[in-house]
Amino acid sequence: MNEKNRDAVISLRNVSFTYEEVPEGMTEAELDASGKKLAVDHLTLDIYDGECVAVLGHNGSGKSTFAKLCNGILVPDFGEITVYGIPTREEDRLLELRQKVGMVFQNPDNQIVATVVEEDVAFGPENLGFPPEEIRARVDNALKAVRMYKYRGHEPHKLSGGQKQRVAIAGILAMKPDTILFDESTAMLDPKGRRDIMRIIRKMHVEMKKTVVYITHYMEEAVLADRVIVMENGKVISDGTPAEVFSDIEKIRAVGLDVPQATELADLLRQDGLDLPNDILTTEECIAALTETLNA
Repeated sequence: MNEKNRDAVISLRNVSFTYEEVPEGMTEAELDASGKKLAVDHLTLDIYDGECVAVLGHNGSGKSTFAKLCNGILVPDFGEITVYGIPTREEDRLLELRQKVGMVFQNPDNQIVATVVEEDVAFGPENLGFPPEEIRARVDNALKAVRMYKYRGHEPHKLSGGQKQRVAIAGILAMKPDTILFDESTAMLDPKGRRDIMRIIRKMHVEMKKTVVYITHYMEEAVLADRVIVMENGKVISDGTPAEVFSDIEKIRAVGLDVPQATELADLLRQDGLDLPNDILTTEECIAALTETLNA
């Protein structure tokens, strides 16, 4: 669907944020002239309803700060952020905002608060005051969605890292947000755990119709998104489909990132004279293109 036909569910307008102390009354111009490092630097960006967006950038690029700003965990020093029409500066509406946008963090231990899996997943709905029968339904449905229902009576600290992350995701799903932010939620997992979480993310987007934004260091995860945003020094330096973003290999490498292995291999083969497309992202696409080229 064309972005013009979608609603922007998260809007940032000229947003700046620094982790350094900003003196009260300092103007935006004074902040710019102060030499303070901006984690997010005059950022204007929209996330649209129904999108699946991957955000890339090396450490310190501003991607995690961007996610925390979108959830109201951080408030911009300058500029405005609205989430489903709710300004993130309005503290008395943060609960309302977080019912619309949930967030899953890198370390699931920071999100798990109970000693039994199902009690942990029930924590959010209970705090919102839902009746017991609805809480039960929400917990069961959320655990089934992440394939953790059979572990509902287990102690979270005895689970694997990937299982804990699935419990953390279930806790967010039980709140039934429209958008879910994942802040490097696969970073602490082994390859199997990462694949499991990415399957759940894709399920939430495709089957559950959630708007999804996930921050990642892994290019094979980024290619699964509809849209890829690359950040550097608190700014967006590239924004488009995975094929559009990764076709500019030198630009991606210039900010210390890799491209998908299949994209890199296809580029090397093109340099050796093979006529291959510029939009190869996956192993399957590379094999198909090579087969067609070599059989021509």
